[in-house]
Amino acid sequence: MQQRSFPLRRTLFQRSGTQILRPPWSSEQRVLDGCTSCGACLKACPEAILIAGPAGTPKVDFTNGGCTFCGDCVDSCPEAETVFAPRKDKPWAEQGGLLATIGDGCMLSFGISCQICTDSCEPEALRLDLSVRPVGRIKLDTESCTGCGACIEACPEQAISTTTRPSPAPSEETKHA
Repeated sequence: MQQRSFPLRRTLFQRSGTQILRPPWSSEQRVLDGCTSCGACLKACPEAILIAGPAGTPKVDFTNGGCTFCGDCVDSCPEAETVFAPRKDKPWAEQGGLLATIGDGCMLSFGISCQICTDSCEPEALRLDLSVRPVGRIKLDTESCTGCGACIEACPEQAISTTTRPSPAPSEETKHA
């Protein structure tokens, strides 16, 4: 008789490995330490990209659009000093910085011409490179990408996501220190 293997019950209640994207100028730790789940930031977001996450705390959902970094979430938060870093910092610095990532599902990889993501990218961080045949390839300028997420909502194949920016390589001066 073959025994069936079932997961332990406790594994059903463990968090999945997916990281929650928190509002700009905040982080998972800042939200856990200071957010009271009042929902003020959710109501204040003009782009409606902030939605209720675990325990009613704010999380970003780029499927509704991109972030304009207006700061209304910060301005409306009664716990802003605890939940948000100063707005003079880069918006995603508290979360390691964000970058768009083009996945394998991009229509260009199947020979279908599309550049909707480049049209939605205000800082022009996404560009069509026609040197890749037959229809080109989207290239990301990592220096220009703000991590706003506008390209995510625009992509008809949901082939774009965000990832944490890679840590900068140590400079020659710090390598030999």
